[in-house]
Order: sequence, then structure tokens, then C-alpha cells
Amino acid sequence: MKSALSYVILSCFTLAMVAGCRVQSNPPELTGLTPRQAFVGEEAVLKGYQFGTDPAVLFSNSETSLAASILSHDDNTIRVRIPLIAPGPARVQVRTDEGTSDPLPFIVQQPSPSVATITPGNGLPGTAVVIAGNYLNQLIRVRFNEAGAVIKDSSAQKLTVTVPTNAPRGPLSIIIETAGGQTTFPFIVAGTPTITAVSPVSVRAGGDLLIQGTNLTDGVVRVNGLAIFREQTTVKDTEIRARIPDNATSGPVTVTVFDKLVATSPQPVQVVRQPVLANLNSREGIQGDKVLLNGFNLSTVSGVLFNTTAAPFRVISDTQLEATVPGLPAPTSVTVTLSGVGGNFAENNAFFFYTIPGAITVNPARQLRERAITITGPNLHRIQEVRVSGQPVPITGRVEGSELTVNVPSNAVSGPVTVTNRAGTATTTRPLVVVQKPVITDIIPKVARPGERVVLRGDFLLNAQIVFTGTTAPAADGGRNEDTERWVLVPTDAQTGPLRITNVTNDPTTTELFTVLRVVTNVDFSPKTAKVGDELVITGTNLASVQDVRFNNGALAATRFTLSNNTIRVTVPTGAITGQICLINGAGTTCTSANVTISR
Repeated sequence: MKSALSYVILSCFTLAMVAGCRVQSNPPELTGLTPRQAFVGEEAVLKGYQFGTDPAVLFSNSETSLAASILSHDDNTIRVRIPLIAPGPARVQVRTDEGTSDPLPFIVQQPSPSVATITPGNGLPGTAVVIAGNYLNQLIRVRFNEAGAVIKDSSAQKLTVTVPTNAPRGPLSIIIETAGGQTTFPFIVAGTPTITAVSPVSVRAGGDLLIQGTNLTDGVVRVNGLAIFREQTTVKDTEIRARIPDNATSGPVTVTVFDKLVATSPQPVQVVRQPVLANLNSREGIQGDKVLLNGFNLSTVSGVLFNTTAAPFRVISDTQLEATVPGLPAPTSVTVTLSGVGGNFAENNAFFFYTIPGAITVNPARQLRERAITITGPNLHRIQEVRVSGQPVPITGRVEGSELTVNVPSNAVSGPVTVTNRAGTATTTRPLVVVQKPVITDIIPKVARPGERVVLRGDFLLNAQIVFTGTTAPAADGGRNEDTERWVLVPTDAQTGPLRITNVTNDPTTTELFTVLRVVTNVDFSPKTAKVGDELVITGTNLASVQDVRFNNGALAATRFTLSNNTIRVTVPTGAITGQICLINGAGTTCTSANVTISR
């Protein structure tokens, strides 16, 4: 009974084992592992039994379990690559759908540390530096070249260290040493440079530039990419003074420290070169003229001088300015000077400035038609037109600035002479007298004795010769010699008749009759005795001019007398008494030497 029961129990146990463990009836068996330690990524070979057709190989530690990549396998051998599992002791197992093998021990060796980033890539002593990467655990030390760093915290993926105070300035290596080896990564012991300001923002080539900022020590200055030699710079940590090279061009200013750390100016610098004046579109002009100045580097010109006087101007382009000619004290050759940040440029005798002509005079002041006159005065530059008595005349001779020669027109009359240039017109202070044939408008008196003064009025009488009838020589001057009035003395041999007036034209003018008065002479009469009512005959010289006949020694006028054949016939007037007979004309009174006897 007991035996039967035991058989039944054993049979049931056997059936139960077969039914319940059918998947695990042939679990894999791991018998060997070569090698027993290796780095992640290296190969390992597993030996054993019942690995099946789709095995999995697990590497496990206390924190994780990772499947390895199977490179090849059969029922007894599996070749795998060690997965990325934390270094240290691990277990290796093979798992199939029949079960999991017992583990074998394995040592994942610590790889050399790897660095992905270092932040920041530069810094001064005391700066905290974060190193990110892998396999940074099992740390032995971190150093900056030979200067040991202070480690603030660490893990397999991150380290935080402080730049040591004794780290040398400049590029060096951060060296990380772990149980797996060491790695290096570049670092620069220096602060990041910054530029806060540059001045001036417009600077001439060869001029000085001040750069202000921080961490500028050891900096190399570049202007628009052109490096400035160190001997042309004075470098401090907060400022750099640099000399702008002659071949520099406008652009940003950079300061590069140890070829890696670069600071850029907040605004570009304009490198200005000396302006150069090549030519002017006009070489002469007057105040207010617009003149184009052509040259180079003109866009930064800040001032234009004509001699020492500032000229208004505007910039058209880098090669052209337009200047307005300023007023200058007098005509002169002008030095045009350009000034600006880039320097100064002066061009001597680049321009001639002239003004309105000054007061002018004409020589001779009296001239015949079709004869030359000379015009003199100040500022007779660039004279374009001369007018005589309102008529334009050609310029036949010129001493630039001081003298002109022209001819009097054939139909000119007396009047002003004008000269004109673009600045204006000047007029003679006294008109030019264009001498013509003498003109007589009046003779005062028209009857006169020799030696008396006669006034002739008219025109063109200055220095004219006045000849009386009966004479050949011109009359003597009487005190006034002008164009419009001439005084002369009646010659002693002048006779009654017209006057002949001749001036430089040699075209004489003849006047109306002029009467010359002379005193009656050689007076005689007959008969010597007469009574009232009788007729006397008086003879003598110059009787034609007698105006009155008087008896009684000139006290009693005759009532009637006549002139005939150079004799005077007169009737003895009532009241006549014995005495002289007197004859009166414009020249005076002449009385007979003998008395007439009046009988009763």
C-alpha cells in the first residue's frame, strides 16, 4: 500500500516537473568568458552550451543591466561587444527562451576620460570652469599645465574646477587624469576682451586711436582686418593707444588676445586720408561764384579757405566739392586750402579773385573823335566792356589790372566812360570831353575898345585860338580859359568884323559881326565961325562910331548930325556959345583943339 502510494506520488511529481518547466528544460550554460576584463567597445567571447538560435548577453552591475551587441554566435560560442556600462565589477549572463545562465564575473575597465565641452573656454585665475564629457570619475587630479586646479564638484559626466592663481597667462592645456588615463583640452588663461569705446571715430591715417575696454592685455589691434604692429601700440588692460597705419581702411576695430579671444568695436572707425586738390573747374572768379574743386579724399573735408577767408562749401562726392567764392579785400591770387580730419592740403595760386573796378580816370581828359584814350585805375581785371559816351568800344591795349586803351568813337559826344567786369561797373569821376568844332552862343560885349575884355560863351573853347578881324595873331587871354567860357582881350589892331575861333579840331567857327571901338582923332571943323542954325563940317578919324556931337565944350548936345563920306555934318544948336566941339563914341570923348566962334 505504501509502495503503491510512493509510486503514484513519484509519477505525479515527474509529470508535474515536465509540464511546469518545459521552457526551462534546457537553459543556457555559461562556462567561460574571454577576456575577463576589457574596455567598453572591445570584444569578448563567451563559451558554454545550449545558447540556442537567439541568445541575449547581459552585462549588469548594481545600477543597470545592458544587452551587448552580438557579433556572431552558435550553440556553444557567442562573440559580443562590451556595452557602454559603468566601469567596475559586472556580471555576464546568457539568456534564451529556455532560461538564463548563471553569471560569470567581468571587470569593465575605466576608459580614458573624454571631454565634450569646457565652459568657458577662457578665464582669469579664480574663474569657475565646467568640464562636460564622460568617464570623468575615478578622478586623480586636474591641472592647468602644471598648476593644480581646485575641484569644486565632480561626476562621471561633469567637473567644476577653479582656474588656479598660479596658472600661467595665455594658452595652455587643462589636463584631466583619472584611473582610466588622462586627456587634455585647450584653455586660455585670460579674460574675454571687450571694447567699450574707440575715439576718435574718424581718424586720419597715421593718427592715434584710443581703444577703451576690459581685458585688453596682450591684445593685437586690427582696423578692418589690418593688424597694427605692436611697436605702434601701447597696451594696457583697460586701454590701447594705437597708431593708424597709412594703408588702413575704414571698418571695425578688433582686439585679439592670444589669437582666439576677439573683441569688436561697437561702431566702425572711419580712416580718413589727407584731402588732395587736383584742379578747379574755374581758375578765376568773383564773390559768390560757385567753383567745383576736384580731387581725392574730399568727403571728409571740414573747411575750405580762400587765402585766410573761409569759403562756404558742400560735399558732392569723395572726389568733388562745390565752394562759394567768399569776399576778399582786394583782387589777388588765391591759395585754396582744404582741411579735415585727414589733414590739410594747400594749392598756391590755384585761383584768381577780382572785384568791381575802382575809380577810373581818362587821359587825355579831352580828346578828339577817333583818337586813343588811356583809362587807368585800380582793379581793372578781366574787363569785358568799355563804353565811351554810352557806346561800347573795343579794347586796343591792356595792362591787366591797371590800364586800358580804347579809341573815341567817330560819333561820340562828351560824357562818362565806363568799364565793366563780372563784378560790376566803374564810371569816370569826370566825363570825357570829346572835342568838336567850337560853338559860340554869346559874345559879351559885342562892341569893345582895344585892350578891353570880351567874354565868349559856348562849347569846346578851351585853349581855342580867337582871331579878331584885321589881326593875324590870336587874341591874348583875358582871365578865363574853359570849354564853355573864354575871356580874351581886344587886340590893338583889331578891326570891326567877325571873330574866327579855332580849336584842336582845326575846324574854325566864324561869329557874327564884332565892333571894335577907337577914340576919334585928328578932329577939325569948318567954318570956324558960325551962328545958330548954321551947318558945320567935321573931319577926322574913326568918325563912324560917333554917337553924339556936343557944343559949349561938351555941355550942349547937337540936335541933329549926319555922317557922310567920313565927315560929320552938324547944325549949330540953339544956345551954342563959343567953345570946343566934342565928339563922343564908345571909346570916349574927343574935343577939337580949336574953338568954334558963335556969332549973333
